[in-house]
Amino acid sequence: MSVVADPELVMTMHRAIAHYRDLHPRAIPVDHPDVPELATPDRLAYAVAWILAAAIVGSRYRASAIDVLPVYHPEHGWDRFLVTRRVSCKLCADEPADSQGTLWLDKEGAPVYTIGQSLELALGSLSHEDPADAIRRLLFAVPAPRLRQGDHSSCPHVWAERYPTIYRVTAGLIADYPGLIAAREIFVDEQPIDGTYHPLYTASGARLSGWTYDYVQYLAGERIVFLRIDGRLVTFEVEPGIWRTEEVPARAESELRSYLEERLGLGTPGQPIVTVPSGEAEERRNAPSDEQSEE
Repeated sequence: MSVVADPELVMTMHRAIAHYRDLHPRAIPVDHPDVPELATPDRLAYAVAWILAAAIVGSRYRASAIDVLPVYHPEHGWDRFLVTRRVSCKLCADEPADSQGTLWLDKEGAPVYTIGQSLELALGSLSHEDPADAIRRLLFAVPAPRLRQGDHSSCPHVWAERYPTIYRVTAGLIADYPGLIAAREIFVDEQPIDGTYHPLYTASGARLSGWTYDYVQYLAGERIVFLRIDGRLVTFEVEPGIWRTEEVPARAESELRSYLEERLGLGTPGQPIVTVPSGEAEERRNAPSDEQSEE
């Protein structure tokens, strides 16, 4: 079987290594226990795993309903990615969460892909030396099961056609912006916290609560953006406590990346994230251009 590595992901891997190779592990902040989502035992492995995961999603999501979910451990932080069909296919909801394997970030040689007791594939060094070969070996190892027979019309792997593109864009952003965190498991509380409801609970008209896998959550400093996995809707904070949901105007991959960079207030690739206050970012977005001003 011939397996081809996406050249764009290979280049993204090179950028991730350049941006993350000198970064130290990020521990759970003792002085800020309310923001543990920043903790990462191996920051370079985290960035590399996102790129490897993007390769899996690009190759397996539409054909085999395989998704890859980053998982946060309460003691270790972001320490693994589950390779799964449980949340992407309604007919596979009874499968174990790691039925298609796990990408580990806290094992020697991380990222390390395992599936049951039958395979352990260390990809850390190979990702540095030959990213294309690392991607090829991983795709050769990840199962490609056929879809179960039945009605798939309501399955995410059918209605979220743009999800593989979104995943690739997300991996690229993480590679270029150390400090950016993305989540695929989001808990939407139906009870207000400090007098404020969860933005997705409000945006959905109180229809969405509990765990949801229909969004990607991006966290950059104090800025949070929720992007639906079909690429149609985005929910973001206009100013503290004020949220807006709008249709995503960007359709091309490069346009989507630029749109998210602006919404998240990201700065120069490879540099620490400097968050622009929500209100100021919105003012910049709505301000007339130089050409408009001259007119």
